Amino acid sequence: MMNKYLILALGIIACNTPAKEKLHTIDYVTVGKMMDTIRPPYVIDLTNKNKRLVFIGCDHNRDSTHPQFKAIEKYFNDLRPEITFNEGGQMPDSTHFSSLNQAASTRGEPGCLKYLSDKAGIRMMNGDTEDSLEFSITLKKYPQDQLLLYYLMERLVIPYLYGAYGSEPFEKVYNKAIENWFIKEGFPVSASQKTFDGFKQLYQHYTGVPFEAKLTPEIEKFDYINGGDCRFCAIGRTSKMVRDSILLDKIDQAFNKYDRVMVTFGHGHAVALKPALKQIMDRK
Repeated sequence: MMNKYLILALGIIACNTPAKEKLHTIDYVTVGKMMDTIRPPYVIDLTNKNKRLVFIGCDHNRDSTHPQFKAIEKYFNDLRPEITFNEGGQMPDSTHFSSLNQAASTRGEPGCLKYLSDKAGIRMMNGDTEDSLEFSITLKKYPQDQLLLYYLMERLVIPYLYGAYGSEPFEKVYNKAIENWFIKEGFPVSASQKTFDGFKQLYQHYTGVPFEAKLTPEIEKFDYINGGDCRFCAIGRTSKMVRDSILLDKIDQAFNKYDRVMVTFGHGHAVALKPALKQIMDRK
């Protein structure tokens, strides 16, 4: 299965198209502009004959009072899905939650979907790309050091600055992340890059300023919505296209076996994929 997705995603990078066929998506620079006027939950509800897809675009938060969690519950109960897909990796079958509130407050929308799926007796599957697979794909297109810096900013630094990892000192979080998120997933990390000092050198090399663990104007250099000659923004868009292509394929394949499918993903993905999802459903 991994080889299948590797071939699929490499084709996307080569052809700049989001799937194994010409599925139409909205480019992520445009998506970024659209997101200023779109508040999650962003619900895509598509039906063709006996097939129905509900794709809920979410904000990645753990505020159990956010309206997206009630929306997920409402659409889940109405759809009664036969399979569900989440963003962010396969959640262990042994992980369970005692209530929707606990699920939302501890694991966000994946937790919410897992709670509802468990309650309904169905399996929640990872709709995302395995990190090891994404790395093997993107390393064929971009230099290792640029990729590492982008991933560290997107997955570690920016979420940390918005409070995702609590009050733990950044260097301590970095040391755990570089080992667990990159080295163990097969990303080639040099001896110097394993250290926080090495990261600071890498950051300054590409931004021209010393690293500070606070929100600075340099963050814009890593935002996928920015066009032009922003190299790290382009890396971010490639990452999203790889993940989107694999998600689309998983949804497409699911409808070969099931009639009712539900997905929760970031609302940027939902906006980008809406035209492609309509195409998939139109041919079912």
